Amino acid sequence: MLAMVRDQISGEAMTLEQFIEKLLGAYEAFATSEADQPSACLCLTLDHWERFREQYGYSGLIDLVGKVKAMMLAESDVEILACALNERCVLALLPQCSLKTAEKQTDKLFRLVGEDTFAIGEETVALSVSVCFTEFDHRFTSADQLLLNLIKSTEQISASGGNVVKRIRPNVSAGQASASDQQMLGLLMESLRKDAVKVLFQPLMATAGEPSKSFQMLPRITASDGSLISAAQFVPVARQARVLGVLDRWMIQRAIHLLVNDYHLQPLRLFLSQGESLLVNPERRDWLRRLVEKHPGVSGKLVLDFALEDALANLKSAAELLALADELGIEVCLSRVDEHSKWDLLSDRLRVDYIKMSPEFVQRLGQEDKLERVFQDASAPVREQGTRVIMPMVEDAAAAANLWRTGADYMQGYMIEREVETLELGD
Repeated sequence: MLAMVRDQISGEAMTLEQFIEKLLGAYEAFATSEADQPSACLCLTLDHWERFREQYGYSGLIDLVGKVKAMMLAESDVEILACALNERCVLALLPQCSLKTAEKQTDKLFRLVGEDTFAIGEETVALSVSVCFTEFDHRFTSADQLLLNLIKSTEQISASGGNVVKRIRPNVSAGQASASDQQMLGLLMESLRKDAVKVLFQPLMATAGEPSKSFQMLPRITASDGSLISAAQFVPVARQARVLGVLDRWMIQRAIHLLVNDYHLQPLRLFLSQGESLLVNPERRDWLRRLVEKHPGVSGKLVLDFALEDALANLKSAAELLALADELGIEVCLSRVDEHSKWDLLSDRLRVDYIKMSPEFVQRLGQEDKLERVFQDASAPVREQGTRVIMPMVEDAAAAANLWRTGADYMQGYMIEREVETLELGD
């Protein structure tokens, strides 16, 4: 797709307006393409440029920058589009250029400029420059933000002494991501692209005890300040942008990798929340079949967790998924259930292995005297057929005591145990 937005020959100089137009087009193609073709942008700034300005004036500086730009175009080993930003700075776009190639070209340019001398009028000068580069990255909300981050970083490095070549990375803090859906989405997509989503594990305690240990897999993305952003913050954004299925697929692949490679001999059950992609997309269900058939060892160890409202909105597809899950030995959980849910469907067309009550229901259970009896009556037919009940968000001792009395099969929450980074499967 990037080829559609560039028609310049390799190594061509252009005006700033033309360069910006090409950069905007290339970045738009990158941001909207599933192929995710890499590209890079670099910035070269003259160090101590004020000295040259005082000695040779602006005309001398502009001539000097022109010579550096000419060297950049002549010596590049790959296609490059370049322009002068101002009297001290040169920008270059390297379309469809990998990070490794961009780094190699930046190092080469830095070395060549440092080794050469340049004529200004009748004088010959040696230059110190700062050269920074950045790859196209989903964490940038736009090409403008990429360019602003790159230029500011290069200027700061030059002002602090310079003579440096450096890769610039986008900095998106947890606070910035939380304040901007676009920032959050970019951070998520870049984490998925680089296989950098972090997974935590929260134990589910079986009230009657059982040989297998159960854990909920919780995805997290890491902000530039090192803090972890919870799924509750980025899943709604991913759902709205219609890319939640990408995360769902990644989570299934990660769970199967753990079950097949890291914990294949352990009595373990992993729960992972899913959006609606498996419910609405037959191709995604075919993908799941092929994946599980390739790794039959996950049978009985993998639980796919769907929101009840998603299943109700896709009853026919949900029934097809349940049949497939039964065939493959995968268990299914329906979440966000309360006393008003369609319990008749849960005992008929949506017979699943687990139901997870909503956090709001768990909270009210300890506050409304009649709610426990309503729950017991509504859930009795479902529990008689073997469906097990999970009570999440158990945050205090009083709530835990109430839930023991209801006969819940599993409890989950900070009162039981907080999430951990690695699975603890010992006695």
